[in-house]
Amino acid sequence: MAGVQEKQYKVQKKRKKRKRQFTRKMQSKLMVIFIVLMIVLFGLNYRLSAISLKSGNDYSLTVLQQQESTSRILPFKRGDILDRNGATLATSIKVYNLVLDPKVIISDKGKYVEPTLQALNQCFGYDVDELRELVNENPNSSYYVYEKKLSYEQIKEFKEIQNDKKKNPFIAGVWFEEEYERNYPFSNLACSVVGFTASGNVGVWGLESYYNDFLNGINGREFGFVDSDNNMETTIKGASDGDTIISTIDFNIQTIVEKHIKEYVKEYKPENVAVIVANPNNGEILAMASDRSFNLNDPRNLEGVYYKGKTISKKKANKYTDKQKMDIYNEIWRNFCISDTYEPGSTFKPISVAAALEEAKASEEEIYDCDGKEFVEDWPKPIKCHNTSGHGKVDLAQVLMYSCNDGMMKVAFNLGKEKFSLYQENMGFGMKTGIDLPGESRGVVLDADKMSKVDLACYSFGQNFNATGVQMVSAFSSLINGGFYYEPHVVKKIVNANGGVVKNVEKKLVKQTATKSTCEFIKEALRRTITEGTGSAAAVEGYVIGGKTGTAQKHDKEEEEYVLSFIGYAPHDNPQVVCYAIVDTPDVDDPSSSSYASKLFGNVMSEVLPYLNIFKTEDTDKKDNKKEDVTKEGGTTKTEGTSKEEETSSSSSTETSTDNPKNHDEKYEEPPLDNQMHSVPSQ
Repeated sequence: MAGVQEKQYKVQKKRKKRKRQFTRKMQSKLMVIFIVLMIVLFGLNYRLSAISLKSGNDYSLTVLQQQESTSRILPFKRGDILDRNGATLATSIKVYNLVLDPKVIISDKGKYVEPTLQALNQCFGYDVDELRELVNENPNSSYYVYEKKLSYEQIKEFKEIQNDKKKNPFIAGVWFEEEYERNYPFSNLACSVVGFTASGNVGVWGLESYYNDFLNGINGREFGFVDSDNNMETTIKGASDGDTIISTIDFNIQTIVEKHIKEYVKEYKPENVAVIVANPNNGEILAMASDRSFNLNDPRNLEGVYYKGKTISKKKANKYTDKQKMDIYNEIWRNFCISDTYEPGSTFKPISVAAALEEAKASEEEIYDCDGKEFVEDWPKPIKCHNTSGHGKVDLAQVLMYSCNDGMMKVAFNLGKEKFSLYQENMGFGMKTGIDLPGESRGVVLDADKMSKVDLACYSFGQNFNATGVQMVSAFSSLINGGFYYEPHVVKKIVNANGGVVKNVEKKLVKQTATKSTCEFIKEALRRTITEGTGSAAAVEGYVIGGKTGTAQKHDKEEEEYVLSFIGYAPHDNPQVVCYAIVDTPDVDDPSSSSYASKLFGNVMSEVLPYLNIFKTEDTDKKDNKKEDVTKEGGTTKTEGTSKEEETSSSSSTETSTDNPKNHDEKYEEPPLDNQMHSVPSQ
């Protein structure tokens, strides 16, 4: 019996030992469970953090709303837009909305009603009976906006009374909600460049639209709840203000340009007129304007707006339908200089000549015989020169100086449509320039495989294809700065609310369009265009300038309607500023005379050059060239005692062969900063 008991005891002891044993398998299982739990906890923590970041304010608000709580947004200040010298073109001004809280006003047996209403009457002149009725009709409301956009001066007295709890302990249920109102100190100035904002800080057109994400900040939030003593306990998360845009626009140059546009419109009543002033050495736009002007502070007010040659009266503005108004808005808000296209006319000729020189398909000495017209295969009528009687024998420089279409067509035929198209593309036509403004157009240009010989003939002198003003300025600038094409831009720098630099907008060299020797020839021909050729009306006293006239007949060739233009630069030896004036169908006796655009250019530059501290220099050419004004492109300038035939044949009549190839490896100076060269871009 004792043996059996002893045996049972040993079995039980053995079982106990077996139960207490923590095997390796058990350890592994426990480790897996632990790891799984850690992963779950980590995931839960990550999810809670994400919810807190994304919707923490909303959940806090929900919790507070279950108490006697309030919540209000603390708005950010949208960044300013400044000119290059710090003048404010757009800013945001803090305003206040007066908010009533009827629930608090009538609380605690109505002891706050009369003191609060009397204070509102004293400071703002509100009707007490009207306020009392409003409060009684909305007993459960905690948010009623009674008046919007009050200035600080308007609310200052009430806030002082409200905050003096010793004298006025029973004023409650009134607070002021802050917001910002966009303001444009100069109303119409640079309106198509600056743009404006719609509700919700959404930029519309211009810099306001293009840089909207930089200009906007992040709203803050103030949470609060009312304790039993009607004291507001608050928690504040501050707002982050937007960045400030420093533009390349010069307030003074922009003012000069807009003044002369206004004077021009008053005198000549054109359908459109526009001017661009730029720095040819870095692509900065100094001024950009057209006759499409509107008040940035009230962009939907059409009264007094100049539209299609007429000023809109208040009576007429009130009669427009919503659709008619929208059509007008789309017209006047759009930036003509980058969004509208037109045939550039003879201002394009320097580009045609530069292409031929680069490909050794023309030479400086070559003579072209202009008889006033050119017959082109598959076209029944001759394509005429501006001077229908012909310029006679002219060299390549005179082709530009006298704006000879006949000679220009011969230049283009020698070059061929494939090469012509390649250089047209390389100069940026048919594609966007990349300017930092919305709504840029590509223009309309045919590819080489779709281009006929007639197209090539017309393209050579800037007709039958469409371009924009900014395309012309960018391409022309490259021909006067040594051959360097810079991307045009209207912003220099972006800084944050503390003045720290967010982004520096450096000049961007995109490509090389021509060699230095070609550019020097073009510049000299353009200088002579002023002193001896078609651009005499653009001369600015005391300055040696260069430039090119342009006259393009509009699409309906049966009508006497023309787009007139002049593009030029100063000073001749070291170009610092380029100006492009475009005039569409002025109301004049001779609508084909490019002198009307040249005159606008001269008026603008006569003020811009002194402002930029570009000093006058003696123009020795004036001593040797007694010229009379030329008002029509293709005409020649006669010196005293010289016939037109003698003038046009004054150069050697010996034709020069173009078989001498140009050295395309010619060395040229790199620009001072950028040197990132790009190949010809594909369309």
